[in-house]
Amino acid sequence: TMAAASTASATGGGSSSNNVLSDKVNRALHVRTDTPAMRTALDALANLPTDDDTIFHRTAGGGKHPQGVPSSATGGGGAGANGGVIDARSVRAAIEKDALRRALEFQTELQKLAKNATTLRERVDNVAKVASLVSKRVESQIVEVGALSLKAETGSAGEDDPFATDGPMSPAASTAADAWEEERNLAARLAYAQKSYVEAAKRQVAVDAFLDKFDLGDDEAKSLDYYNFEGFAAGSDYNDGEESGNPWSHPAAALNIIPNPGQAAMDDANDFLNALERLTVIRRELTRTFGSGAESADASFDYGAEDPDAGGGGGGQLGTHSALRMMEQLASRQERAHERLYQFLQFFLGIGAAAPQPNSSMMAVPTSSDGRTSVVSASDAASHGALGRFTDGDEMDEAFNHPLVRRALHVLRHSRAHRVHALELIASGRRTEVTRRFLLALTSGYGGMAPLEMKAHDPVGYVGDMLAFAFRAFRVEEVLVRTLFLWKDEKEGGSDDEEEDEEGKDGEDKSSKEEKEEEEKQPDEPEDYEDDDDNKPMNVSEMLAQSMGGLSRPLRTRISQVVYSLASQGGENAEGEGEMAMRSNDDDHENSSSSLDRLVAVFSVCGFLRYYRSAVQSTLDKLEEPRAENPFYTTCDESLTEAADSYVASLRAFGAMLQTHAFGTADSEATLAQRAIVRISEERAASPGFAEDVVGEEMDDDLVSKQLSLPFLVGTMIDAATPHLTTLDDGAALKSALTVASKCGLKAVESTKWSKLIIQTEKNLVESLVDTETDEVLQVCGLEGLRSAMRHMSGVYVEGMTMSSHPGLSQREVESSMNKFYSSLFSPPIPTFEDTIKDPELRKVARSKTAQRVVDVYRELYEAITSERGGYADLAFLGHDPDQVKTLLSL
Repeated sequence: TMAAASTASATGGGSSSNNVLSDKVNRALHVRTDTPAMRTALDALANLPTDDDTIFHRTAGGGKHPQGVPSSATGGGGAGANGGVIDARSVRAAIEKDALRRALEFQTELQKLAKNATTLRERVDNVAKVASLVSKRVESQIVEVGALSLKAETGSAGEDDPFATDGPMSPAASTAADAWEEERNLAARLAYAQKSYVEAAKRQVAVDAFLDKFDLGDDEAKSLDYYNFEGFAAGSDYNDGEESGNPWSHPAAALNIIPNPGQAAMDDANDFLNALERLTVIRRELTRTFGSGAESADASFDYGAEDPDAGGGGGGQLGTHSALRMMEQLASRQERAHERLYQFLQFFLGIGAAAPQPNSSMMAVPTSSDGRTSVVSASDAASHGALGRFTDGDEMDEAFNHPLVRRALHVLRHSRAHRVHALELIASGRRTEVTRRFLLALTSGYGGMAPLEMKAHDPVGYVGDMLAFAFRAFRVEEVLVRTLFLWKDEKEGGSDDEEEDEEGKDGEDKSSKEEKEEEEKQPDEPEDYEDDDDNKPMNVSEMLAQSMGGLSRPLRTRISQVVYSLASQGGENAEGEGEMAMRSNDDDHENSSSSLDRLVAVFSVCGFLRYYRSAVQSTLDKLEEPRAENPFYTTCDESLTEAADSYVASLRAFGAMLQTHAFGTADSEATLAQRAIVRISEERAASPGFAEDVVGEEMDDDLVSKQLSLPFLVGTMIDAATPHLTTLDDGAALKSALTVASKCGLKAVESTKWSKLIIQTEKNLVESLVDTETDEVLQVCGLEGLRSAMRHMSGVYVEGMTMSSHPGLSQREVESSMNKFYSSLFSPPIPTFEDTIKDPELRKVARSKTAQRVVDVYRELYEAITSERGGYADLAFLGHDPDQVKTLLSL
């Protein structure tokens, strides 16, 4: 029907379209094409681009012909172009062809529409069938009478059905029952069943979530219950006759450890530690969930309380009794696992019960764990030596740096007692090992080095080597102990050792994050984690102090012996003056040199002690935790105080004995003082203990720093040498010592103070020397007699007395002396002071002062002779006045 309608409409549309086209063709035929406007339009139409539907195409002759129309129909190739008239037949053919194409397209689209309409009709018919079937089902009765009768006879209602009747339903009653009532009961039963299903699904989800959160997997439970690090015990026959499943019960187990087992053993150990971490998280979650009381716990998991008709069975409640039971089981399992882990650490590290017990007195270093019971037999320990299973100290250090050991100590943080004791045993074991290495280094050599005792004849080298070895051991222990506490930092940093253990630890990382968040939220930890000062785990600083405790005592003793020996030598050899006068010059020189050498050696020891004390303090300050008193630092500090006191006493003794040391030698007291200042200043500049970074750490009021300072050295030596300055060379020696001390760090203020003192002393010496030399010059040039006589006359002078009448000042004597003086002016006898004064400037000053003194004496005599009290009749012998003499003596 629809197809017929479509065809009819198409036919009607076609006739209408033909009429329209006829009208258009007729109008087009009557249009003139020779007008200018039409010709312009036709030219524009002719220039349009062509395609597959183009009406005209170019011919070989250059003309244009309608497609499908012979060229004769157009009247020739040039008729259309020159005549300006388009053939009506060609236009009509083109228009008809276009109309036919459009008609075919319309027909195709109309057929598609008819096909879609047919498909839609079929689908509507199917929907109508389904709706009819549903309508029949709805109109029919839901409950059939026959089924109700059968149910009433058998009584098959559910026991838990809240809609079931008290007794069996009679067939008559069922038949007479209202169909609507039966349908309502059935709907209620369906709703109850749906509700029960939903609640059961919720309970299942809650149970699954609870088990995922609070229950261990089968592999984890098996690992926690039975794993005992069997892959690290060498030999499979150790369990014969021993504890079942315990590879560490054999006496030789501690000496047969596999330090680097295969990947499978490492994976098993990591799985065990992961399970322990997981168990800790479960216990914490249980405590947080059920620790506030049973009511809150029941409310958290009660899914049946919402339905008042559900009864009081409480099948949806997870009671706290079950949770507490789980907590007890988990705690017991965790305790056993921690015990096995603690036992493994002892055997793997060779500490505690697994530590060897050497018989050698040198190796038997007292520790806090001497009362432990060793599982290693005497014969096995003797065969392996003091290191047990380790061949050398490096292998032992590698064992302590093993990633599994660091991880195990990190896991043991959840068991306070095990962690505390494990850290104490590790510190005790390291103390024994460090002390053993130090004693070996002293007596037999360690690490390929010669025994340190071989350098006992060189006090400075001996002390320096001991301190260097001790500080190297301190740094090794610091790195080793700090590494034991850096498990979390290594995981964040992604170290190479941790990359091997990263597989299979995603759950552990989540647990660690949850644990960290939980610790931040809950500062109050469970019973095992409560802070207790008496049972608090050791930190890095405390373990480092324990490790270095055994080494510090022998180190302190030997440094004290060296310092005492250096400070006491020389005092015991003090003898009487008579015997001292009998010593040879070589012996005196050797005695002074040895005293100075010992003084410099004591100062060098102080420099070493300052350096290592500063280095230890800097290392301890970087730990960023409460610092315990470190025995090695205490040893350096106490030894430095003792050495500084000995240095002060030796320095003062050396200063007091400058005259004794200078007796019988070519060196003066000032020269000895200068030598002491120079050597100690240069030693201070070369010593690392007095570098700027070390000095900057000292307080200004530090007694040791003041004792070892350059001002104290310079002041002590100059004060001791100043009273013995007899020559200008002594002053020059002290000035050169000040110059060296200034280059080595003496401040300008201190240097200026002592320089002024030395310069003043030099001035006094120059004046005394000039006076002596002036007297000699006057004696040589003849004026000394006249000056003496004149001084004598001044003492006995009376009114009216003349010089010419006084003995020694007669005309003849004065004239003779003056002639002799004038004769010496051609070659003045002024001394050059080259032998007594080495400083050119000071030597020039001394000569000038000597000449001036001579001129002053001549001036005094000249004025007295020419005065009224002279009494000389003829003054012709005075050939030069004082100014002329000054000019002649000018230098």
